[in-house]
Amino acid sequence: MELSWLNTFITAAEEGNFRKAADKLHLAQSTVTLHIQNLENELETQLFDRVGRTVQLNPIGHGFLQYAKTILENYNESKEYIARRLQGYQETIKISVATVVATTYLPKWIREFRKVSPETEFSIEVTDSNTVIARVINQECDIGIGRIPIIQEQLESIKLYNDPIVFVGPHGIGVRNDREISTNDILRENLLFTYNHPLYWDDLLFQLRKHVSNVRTMKVSKVHVSVEWIKEGMGISFLPLSTVKDQVEKGNIDIIPFPYFPLPYAHTYLFTRKNKTQTINSFIELISRREITS
Repeated sequence: MELSWLNTFITAAEEGNFRKAADKLHLAQSTVTLHIQNLENELETQLFDRVGRTVQLNPIGHGFLQYAKTILENYNESKEYIARRLQGYQETIKISVATVVATTYLPKWIREFRKVSPETEFSIEVTDSNTVIARVINQECDIGIGRIPIIQEQLESIKLYNDPIVFVGPHGIGVRNDREISTNDILRENLLFTYNHPLYWDDLLFQLRKHVSNVRTMKVSKVHVSVEWIKEGMGISFLPLSTVKDQVEKGNIDIIPFPYFPLPYAHTYLFTRKNKTQTINSFIELISRREITS
């Protein structure tokens, strides 16, 4: 059995047509037909039902499709493993990380660690904080970095840094006709993007509505989307300083004075299993001892 037969079989199954599969694979249609025939002869069974110009997997073909995909995936992963070792990588650290951290501090940590450990490779999955925790618990990554605290007997949890929440809006939002606009008016006149962070919003909104009535809100579940929409002048929000610091420095976003009550902090946590390699321990030590400056 040749891998090219399996690849042709998978493509034909997805396309439902040998001609379309040939176009996608840049092969002659006769070659696609030959690959399928060779595979069916090897397995001593048909995998497709021919219906006019289309082909459909029969029950045996449906069952075999998953095995074919697994064989190709394992082959590709084995080739990648060899390539990494030939490039000098000795160990891969798999990290599942919340978007907020992936776009702020994680690149700096990786760059710094690779200076002292160039033979270490990183595999990064960017996701939400709930998924980060699940990935670590299910042993699908070596390190999880997210914004939700958790206590699990089989996991170690480290609080990495505290990120102050700031009230922000598009550049120039606090001035109109050369006159300053009050924070109260800014809140009344603009759409407030909420719930772009998993923890602090319930209490913040409860406190806010004690001081400002008729605040119009829109739930935007991603911090980076909130930042982009604020830049475009679409609204305002309360966001971790690390996520807007770059845009504030560029003059695209303004931090607005907030006089009503102290704003909370967002916290970042690292999760990992207790049995770790020395390389993973070294990377965690580097992160843990870094002083975060806002």
